[in-house]
Amino acid sequence: MERLLHAKAHGVRVIGSSTLALCHLASGAADAYYQFGLHCWDLAAATVIIREAGGIVMDTSGGPFDLMSCRVVAAGTREMAMLIAQALQTINYGRDDEK
Repeated sequence: MERLLHAKAHGVRVIGSSTLALCHLASGAADAYYQFGLHCWDLAAATVIIREAGGIVMDTSGGPFDLMSCRVVAAGTREMAMLIAQALQTINYGRDDEK
């Protein structure tokens, strides 16, 4: 979090609902979002909405998004998503398809 705050962010917002936060991103109300520990039911619909709106959804490692990995970076642009992914230290919470 500290590394991201030094990236000239105007602010950090935590609104409590991951799906709502991802939909804020899709609507343009937020620039980016990342989270570890989310489950596939938290991400499925919101990732479709983000992609339909032209946003980027990827793994926190910067690789392709895996719905079962329990981690996500989403942003309005690929450049923003990569900037965030590069600043993160990926945490492994396991996979939804192995529980």
